Amino acid sequence: MPRELNLLRYGLILIPAFITIYVYQYNDYGIFTLHILMLLFLVVMVPKLPRSFHALISIIEILFTAWLCYQYGSMMIFPAISALLYYSRLQPKAVPYVFTGVHLIALNVALQNSPSLVVTYINLSFLLTAYLNKLLLKAGQRREDTLLLYDELRKKHFELDEARNRLLEFSAQVEESAQSKERVRISRQLHDDIGHRLIRIKMMMEAALQTLPTSPESGMQMMELIRDQLSASMDDMRSAVKRINYTPKLEGAYALDRLLEEIGRETGIETSYQVQGIPYPLYPSIQVILYKNAREAITNALRHGKATSIRIKIDYVQAGITMEVSNNGSLPEGEKLSKLLGRGGDGMKGMYERTHLIGGTLELRQKPYFTVITRLPIYKQDEIV
Repeated sequence: MPRELNLLRYGLILIPAFITIYVYQYNDYGIFTLHILMLLFLVVMVPKLPRSFHALISIIEILFTAWLCYQYGSMMIFPAISALLYYSRLQPKAVPYVFTGVHLIALNVALQNSPSLVVTYINLSFLLTAYLNKLLLKAGQRREDTLLLYDELRKKHFELDEARNRLLEFSAQVEESAQSKERVRISRQLHDDIGHRLIRIKMMMEAALQTLPTSPESGMQMMELIRDQLSASMDDMRSAVKRINYTPKLEGAYALDRLLEEIGRETGIETSYQVQGIPYPLYPSIQVILYKNAREAITNALRHGKATSIRIKIDYVQAGITMEVSNNGSLPEGEKLSKLLGRGGDGMKGMYERTHLIGGTLELRQKPYFTVITRLPIYKQDEIV
Protein backbone atom coordinates (compact mmCIF):
# COMPACT_ATOMS: atom_id res chain seq x y z
CA MET A 1 0.00 0.00 0.00
CA PRO A 2 1.41 3.46 -0.84
CA ARG A 3 2.91 5.48 2.00
CA GLU A 4 0.56 8.40 1.30
CA LEU A 5 -2.48 6.15 1.73
CA ASN A 6 -1.17 4.88 5.09
CA LEU A 7 -0.69 8.46 6.27
CA LEU A 8 -4.24 9.27 5.19
CA ARG A 9 -5.56 6.30 7.17
CA TYR A 10 -3.67 7.43 10.28
CA GLY A 11 -5.14 10.91 9.86
CA LEU A 12 -8.70 9.60 9.51
CA ILE A 13 -8.27 7.77 12.82
CA LEU A 14 -6.28 10.22 14.96
CA ILE A 15 -7.82 13.57 14.00
CA PRO A 16 -11.45 12.51 14.64
CA ALA A 17 -10.30 10.86 17.90
CA PHE A 18 -8.82 14.15 19.17
CA ILE A 19 -11.94 16.05 18.10
CA THR A 20 -14.18 13.48 19.79
CA ILE A 21 -12.36 13.93 23.11
CA TYR A 22 -13.19 17.66 23.12
CA VAL A 23 -16.75 17.32 21.77
CA TYR A 24 -18.10 14.36 23.79
CA GLN A 25 -17.94 13.56 27.48
CA TYR A 26 -16.84 10.00 28.36
CA ASN A 27 -16.59 8.33 31.72
CA ASP A 28 -13.15 6.92 30.96
CA TYR A 29 -10.97 8.56 28.31
CA GLY A 30 -8.30 5.93 28.90
CA ILE A 31 -10.54 3.18 27.53
CA PHE A 32 -11.38 5.35 24.50
CA THR A 33 -7.68 5.94 23.89
CA LEU A 34 -7.03 2.21 24.22
CA HIS A 35 -9.65 1.44 21.58
CA ILE A 36 -8.13 3.99 19.18
CA LEU A 37 -4.66 2.55 19.77
CA MET A 38 -6.00 -0.95 19.08
CA LEU A 39 -7.36 0.26 15.73
CA LEU A 40 -4.03 1.94 14.93
CA PHE A 41 -2.27 -1.32 15.80
CA LEU A 42 -4.40 -3.14 13.21
CA VAL A 43 -3.58 -0.50 10.60
CA VAL A 44 0.16 -0.68 11.35
CA MET A 45 0.24 -4.47 11.34
CA VAL A 46 -1.58 -4.96 8.01
CA PRO A 47 1.43 -4.32 5.70
CA LYS A 48 3.55 -6.73 7.74
CA LEU A 49 1.16 -9.67 7.50
CA PRO A 50 0.92 -12.15 4.58
CA ARG A 51 -1.72 -11.43 1.96
CA SER A 52 -3.79 -14.37 3.12
CA PHE A 53 -4.57 -12.47 6.36
CA HIS A 54 -5.61 -9.19 4.69
CA ALA A 55 -9.25 -10.18 4.22
CA LEU A 56 -9.48 -11.31 7.85
CA ILE A 57 -7.98 -8.04 9.10
CA SER A 58 -10.47 -6.15 6.91
CA ILE A 59 -13.41 -7.98 8.50
CA ILE A 60 -12.03 -7.17 11.97
CA GLU A 61 -11.68 -3.48 10.99
CA ILE A 62 -15.23 -3.42 9.61
CA LEU A 63 -16.74 -4.82 12.83
CA PHE A 64 -14.48 -2.79 15.09
CA THR A 65 -15.19 0.56 13.39
CA ALA A 66 -18.94 -0.18 13.43
CA TRP A 67 -18.67 -0.90 17.18
CA LEU A 68 -16.77 2.39 17.66
CA CYS A 69 -19.66 4.23 15.97
CA TYR A 70 -22.07 2.48 18.33
CA GLN A 71 -19.94 3.18 21.39
CA TYR A 72 -18.59 6.70 20.71
CA GLY A 73 -20.92 8.36 18.24
CA SER A 74 -21.07 9.49 14.62
CA MET A 75 -17.54 10.98 14.54
CA MET A 76 -16.24 7.42 14.32
CA ILE A 77 -17.44 7.31 10.70
CA PHE A 78 -13.97 8.53 9.73
CA PRO A 79 -12.14 5.44 11.06
CA ALA A 80 -14.76 3.44 9.14
CA ILE A 81 -13.80 5.37 5.99
CA SER A 82 -10.17 4.54 6.78
CA ALA A 83 -11.05 0.84 6.70
CA LEU A 84 -12.95 1.41 3.43
CA LEU A 85 -9.83 2.85 1.81
CA TYR A 86 -7.97 -0.32 2.72
CA TYR A 87 -10.33 -3.13 1.72
CA SER A 88 -11.41 -1.37 -1.50
CA ARG A 89 -8.00 -2.36 -2.90
CA LEU A 90 -8.28 -6.07 -2.15
CA GLN A 91 -8.47 -8.73 -4.86
CA PRO A 92 -10.49 -10.26 -6.46
CA LYS A 93 -12.67 -7.36 -7.58
CA ALA A 94 -15.86 -8.75 -5.99
CA VAL A 95 -14.37 -8.62 -2.47
CA PRO A 96 -14.49 -4.79 -2.09
CA TYR A 97 -18.18 -4.71 -3.13
CA VAL A 98 -19.11 -7.44 -0.62
CA PHE A 99 -17.13 -5.81 2.20
CA THR A 100 -18.65 -2.39 1.44
CA GLY A 101 -22.16 -3.82 1.69
CA VAL A 102 -21.35 -5.64 4.94
CA HIS A 103 -19.73 -2.51 6.35
CA LEU A 104 -22.74 -0.33 5.50
CA ILE A 105 -25.11 -2.82 7.14
CA ALA A 106 -22.92 -2.99 10.26
CA LEU A 107 -22.87 0.82 10.54
CA ASN A 108 -26.65 1.03 10.24
CA VAL A 109 -27.09 -1.65 12.93
CA ALA A 110 -24.66 0.19 15.19
CA LEU A 111 -26.48 3.52 14.71
CA GLN A 112 -30.04 2.22 14.85
CA ASN A 113 -30.74 4.17 18.06
CA SER A 114 -29.28 7.41 16.63
CA PRO A 115 -31.45 10.21 15.18
CA SER A 116 -32.59 9.62 11.61
CA LEU A 117 -30.74 12.73 10.44
CA VAL A 118 -27.48 11.37 11.80
CA VAL A 119 -28.08 7.97 10.20
CA THR A 120 -28.83 9.65 6.86
CA TYR A 121 -25.66 11.76 7.15
CA ILE A 122 -23.58 8.66 7.95
CA ASN A 123 -24.98 6.65 5.03
CA LEU A 124 -24.59 9.48 2.52
CA SER A 125 -21.05 10.22 3.69
CA PHE A 126 -20.04 6.58 3.52
CA LEU A 127 -21.59 5.93 0.09
CA LEU A 128 -20.22 9.18 -1.38
CA THR A 129 -16.74 8.35 -0.07
CA ALA A 130 -17.00 4.83 -1.52
CA TYR A 131 -17.99 6.26 -4.91
CA LEU A 132 -15.20 8.86 -4.94
CA ASN A 133 -12.72 6.22 -3.86
CA LYS A 134 -13.84 4.02 -6.75
CA LEU A 135 -13.31 6.90 -9.19
CA LEU A 136 -9.83 7.50 -7.78
CA LEU A 137 -8.99 3.81 -8.14
CA LYS A 138 -10.10 3.86 -11.77
CA ALA A 139 -8.06 7.01 -12.44
CA GLY A 140 -5.02 5.40 -10.81
CA GLN A 141 -5.50 2.24 -12.85
CA ARG A 142 -5.75 4.27 -16.04
CA ARG A 143 -2.59 6.11 -15.13
CA GLU A 144 -0.80 2.81 -14.54
CA ASP A 145 -2.13 1.49 -17.85
CA THR A 146 -0.92 4.66 -19.57
CA LEU A 147 2.54 4.29 -18.04
CA LEU A 148 2.66 0.63 -19.07
CA LEU A 149 1.58 1.57 -22.59
CA TYR A 150 4.22 4.31 -22.69
CA ASP A 151 6.89 1.83 -21.57
CA GLU A 152 5.69 -0.63 -24.20
CA LEU A 153 5.79 2.04 -26.91
CA ARG A 154 9.27 3.09 -25.82
CA LYS A 155 10.37 -0.54 -25.93
CA LYS A 156 8.88 -0.93 -29.43
CA HIS A 157 10.64 2.26 -30.51
CA PHE A 158 13.98 0.91 -29.34
CA GLU A 159 13.24 -2.41 -31.07
CA LEU A 160 12.35 -0.60 -34.31
CA ASP A 161 15.47 1.54 -34.07
CA GLU A 162 17.56 -1.57 -33.47
CA ALA A 163 15.84 -3.32 -36.38
CA ARG A 164 16.55 -0.30 -38.59
CA ASN A 165 20.23 -0.38 -37.62
CA ARG A 166 20.37 -4.10 -38.33
CA LEU A 167 18.64 -3.50 -41.66
CA LEU A 168 21.19 -0.84 -42.58
CA GLU A 169 24.01 -3.19 -41.63
CA PHE A 170 22.40 -5.98 -43.63
CA SER A 171 21.93 -3.63 -46.60
CA ALA A 172 25.59 -2.68 -46.42
CA GLN A 173 26.56 -6.36 -46.28
CA VAL A 174 24.34 -7.18 -49.25
CA GLU A 175 25.78 -4.24 -51.16
CA GLU A 176 29.32 -5.27 -50.35
CA SER A 177 28.50 -8.85 -51.39
CA ALA A 178 27.05 -7.56 -54.65
CA GLN A 179 30.16 -5.45 -55.19
CA SER A 180 32.35 -8.46 -54.50
CA LYS A 181 30.44 -10.48 -57.10
CA GLU A 182 30.69 -7.53 -59.48
CA ARG A 183 34.46 -7.40 -59.01
CA VAL A 184 34.70 -11.12 -59.75
CA ARG A 185 32.65 -10.58 -62.89
CA ILE A 186 34.84 -7.63 -63.90
CA SER A 187 37.99 -9.65 -63.36
CA ARG A 188 36.58 -12.36 -65.62
CA GLN A 189 35.65 -9.72 -68.17
CA LEU A 190 39.17 -8.30 -68.07
CA HIS A 191 40.59 -11.78 -68.56
CA ASP A 192 38.14 -13.16 -71.09
CA ASP A 193 37.07 -10.16 -73.17
CA ILE A 194 39.71 -7.45 -72.89
CA GLY A 195 42.59 -9.93 -72.51
CA HIS A 196 41.55 -11.95 -75.58
CA ARG A 197 40.96 -8.73 -77.52
CA LEU A 198 44.47 -7.52 -76.72
CA ILE A 199 45.88 -10.86 -77.89
CA ARG A 200 43.90 -10.49 -81.11
CA ILE A 201 45.19 -6.91 -81.53
CA LYS A 202 48.77 -8.13 -81.06
CA MET A 203 48.30 -10.74 -83.78
CA MET A 204 46.70 -8.11 -86.05
CA MET A 205 49.66 -5.79 -85.41
CA GLU A 206 52.11 -8.52 -86.43
CA ALA A 207 50.10 -9.19 -89.59
CA ALA A 208 49.92 -5.48 -90.38
CA LEU A 209 53.69 -5.09 -89.98
CA GLN A 210 54.23 -7.87 -92.52
CA THR A 211 51.57 -6.54 -94.91
CA LEU A 212 52.49 -2.81 -94.95
CA PRO A 213 55.72 -3.16 -97.00
CA THR A 214 54.07 -5.17 -99.78
CA SER A 215 50.44 -3.89 -99.64
CA PRO A 216 50.16 -0.48 -97.97
CA GLU A 217 46.38 -0.19 -98.52
CA SER A 218 45.60 -3.55 -96.84
CA GLY A 219 48.06 -2.72 -94.08
CA MET A 220 46.34 0.63 -93.42
CA GLN A 221 42.95 -1.05 -93.26
CA MET A 222 44.31 -3.47 -90.69
CA MET A 223 45.78 -0.54 -88.71
CA GLU A 224 42.36 1.15 -88.67
CA LEU A 225 40.81 -2.04 -87.35
CA ILE A 226 43.48 -2.18 -84.69
CA ARG A 227 42.71 1.43 -83.72
CA ASP A 228 38.99 0.64 -83.36
CA GLN A 229 39.76 -2.44 -81.30
CA LEU A 230 42.03 -0.44 -79.00
CA SER A 231 39.36 2.27 -78.59
CA ALA A 232 36.72 -0.31 -77.63
CA SER A 233 39.15 -1.95 -75.20
CA MET A 234 39.86 1.41 -73.56
CA ASP A 235 36.12 2.08 -73.15
CA ASP A 236 35.64 -1.34 -71.55
CA MET A 237 38.60 -0.70 -69.27
CA ARG A 238 37.23 2.68 -68.11
CA SER A 239 33.82 1.13 -67.41
CA ALA A 240 35.38 -1.69 -65.41
CA VAL A 241 37.57 0.66 -63.36
CA LYS A 242 34.57 2.91 -62.63
CA ARG A 243 32.58 -0.05 -61.30
CA ILE A 244 35.53 -1.19 -59.20
CA ASN A 245 35.83 2.24 -57.58
CA TYR A 246 32.11 2.40 -56.70
CA THR A 247 31.58 3.31 -53.04
CA PRO A 248 29.39 0.72 -51.31
CA LYS A 249 28.15 3.06 -48.58
CA LEU A 250 24.61 4.32 -48.93
CA GLU A 251 25.47 7.85 -47.87
CA GLY A 252 28.19 8.02 -50.52
CA ALA A 253 26.10 6.40 -53.22
CA TYR A 254 23.28 8.93 -52.81
CA ALA A 255 25.26 12.01 -51.81
CA LEU A 256 23.93 15.11 -53.57
CA ASP A 257 27.20 17.03 -53.33
CA ARG A 258 28.99 14.17 -55.05
CA LEU A 259 26.33 14.11 -57.75
CA LEU A 260 26.90 17.83 -58.42
CA GLU A 261 30.66 17.33 -58.40
CA GLU A 262 30.44 14.57 -61.01
CA ILE A 263 28.02 16.59 -63.17
CA GLY A 264 30.31 19.64 -63.01
CA ARG A 265 33.38 17.58 -63.86
CA GLU A 266 31.74 15.79 -66.79
CA THR A 267 29.90 18.77 -68.34
CA GLY A 268 31.90 21.77 -67.18
CA ILE A 269 28.83 23.67 -65.93
CA GLU A 270 28.78 25.75 -62.75
CA THR A 271 27.33 23.96 -59.69
CA SER A 272 26.41 25.08 -56.20
CA TYR A 273 25.39 23.10 -53.10
CA GLN A 274 23.88 24.75 -50.00
CA VAL A 275 22.59 23.30 -46.72
CA GLN A 276 20.36 25.20 -44.28
CA GLY A 277 19.37 24.09 -40.79
CA ILE A 278 20.99 21.37 -38.70
CA PRO A 279 21.40 18.13 -40.69
CA TYR A 280 20.10 14.92 -39.10
CA PRO A 281 20.19 11.26 -40.20
CA LEU A 282 17.73 10.33 -42.95
CA TYR A 283 16.10 7.01 -43.73
CA PRO A 284 17.51 5.33 -46.85
CA SER A 285 14.18 5.79 -48.68
CA ILE A 286 14.39 9.58 -48.15
CA GLN A 287 17.98 9.68 -49.44
CA VAL A 288 17.08 7.68 -52.54
CA ILE A 289 14.07 9.88 -53.40
CA LEU A 290 16.07 13.10 -52.97
CA TYR A 291 18.93 11.73 -55.06
CA LYS A 292 16.74 10.44 -57.90
CA ASN A 293 14.65 13.63 -58.03
CA ALA A 294 17.79 15.75 -58.11
CA ARG A 295 19.36 13.63 -60.86
CA GLU A 296 16.18 13.76 -62.95
CA ALA A 297 15.91 17.54 -62.51
CA ILE A 298 19.56 18.01 -63.49
CA THR A 299 19.21 15.74 -66.53
CA ASN A 300 16.16 17.70 -67.73
CA ALA A 301 17.95 21.00 -67.15
CA LEU A 302 20.94 19.91 -69.25
CA ARG A 303 19.02 18.09 -71.97
CA HIS A 304 16.05 20.40 -72.51
CA GLY A 305 16.98 23.71 -70.89
CA LYS A 306 20.65 23.82 -71.97
CA ALA A 307 21.50 25.08 -68.48
CA THR A 308 24.99 26.35 -67.64
CA SER A 309 24.44 26.67 -63.88
CA ILE A 310 22.71 24.33 -61.43
CA ARG A 311 22.14 24.86 -57.74
CA ILE A 312 20.86 22.48 -55.05
CA LYS A 313 19.66 23.81 -51.70
CA ILE A 314 18.70 21.49 -48.82
CA ASP A 315 16.69 22.87 -45.89
CA TYR A 316 16.45 20.76 -42.71
CA VAL A 317 13.52 21.63 -40.42
CA GLN A 318 11.81 19.77 -37.59
CA ALA A 319 8.80 18.64 -39.63
CA GLY A 320 10.56 17.65 -42.85
CA ILE A 321 13.23 18.29 -45.44
CA THR A 322 13.01 20.50 -48.53
CA MET A 323 15.24 20.21 -51.61
CA GLU A 324 15.34 22.90 -54.31
CA VAL A 325 17.07 22.15 -57.62
CA SER A 326 17.43 25.36 -59.66
CA ASN A 327 18.91 25.97 -63.09
CA ASN A 328 19.34 28.95 -65.42
CA GLY A 329 18.23 27.04 -68.51
CA SER A 330 15.56 28.25 -70.92
CA LEU A 331 11.95 27.16 -70.44
CA PRO A 332 9.83 25.68 -73.23
CA GLU A 333 6.93 27.72 -74.55
CA GLY A 334 3.28 27.15 -75.30
CA GLU A 335 2.10 23.58 -75.22
CA LYS A 336 5.42 22.19 -74.01
CA LEU A 337 5.41 24.54 -71.01
CA SER A 338 1.83 23.56 -70.13
CA LYS A 339 2.76 19.90 -70.36
CA LEU A 340 5.81 20.47 -68.17
CA LEU A 341 3.81 22.31 -65.51
CA GLY A 342 1.10 19.66 -65.76
CA ARG A 343 3.37 16.70 -64.98
CA GLY A 344 5.73 16.53 -67.89
CA GLY A 345 6.96 13.31 -69.37
CA ASP A 346 7.89 10.02 -67.81
CA GLY A 347 10.72 11.56 -65.79
CA MET A 348 8.49 14.16 -64.13
CA LYS A 349 5.78 11.57 -63.49
CA GLY A 350 8.35 9.37 -61.80
CA MET A 351 9.39 12.27 -59.57
CA TYR A 352 5.76 12.92 -58.60
CA GLU A 353 5.12 9.25 -57.87
CA ARG A 354 8.25 8.79 -55.76
CA THR A 355 7.51 11.93 -53.74
CA HIS A 356 3.82 11.21 -53.14
CA LEU A 357 4.58 7.61 -52.18
CA ILE A 358 5.84 8.73 -48.75
CA GLY A 359 3.46 11.66 -48.34
CA GLY A 360 5.65 14.39 -49.86
CA THR A 361 4.91 17.12 -52.40
CA LEU A 362 6.60 18.21 -55.61
CA GLU A 363 6.36 21.79 -56.88
CA LEU A 364 7.68 23.68 -59.90
CA ARG A 365 8.70 27.34 -59.69
CA GLN A 366 9.49 29.40 -62.80
CA LYS A 367 11.02 32.59 -61.36
CA PRO A 368 13.66 33.80 -60.83
CA TYR A 369 15.05 30.46 -62.02
CA PHE A 370 13.26 27.28 -62.92
CA THR A 371 13.23 25.26 -59.70
CA VAL A 372 12.02 21.78 -58.80
CA ILE A 373 11.04 21.73 -55.12
CA THR A 374 10.76 18.40 -53.28
CA ARG A 375 9.23 18.46 -49.79
CA LEU A 376 9.33 15.26 -47.76
CA PRO A 377 8.00 14.60 -44.25
CA ILE A 378 10.55 13.30 -41.80
CA TYR A 379 9.85 10.57 -39.26
CA LYS A 380 13.06 10.96 -37.26
CA GLN A 381 14.54 8.51 -34.79
CA ASP A 382 14.61 10.92 -31.82
CA GLU A 383 16.12 9.61 -28.63
CA ILE A 384 13.49 8.77 -26.05
CA VAL A 385 14.17 10.63 -22.83
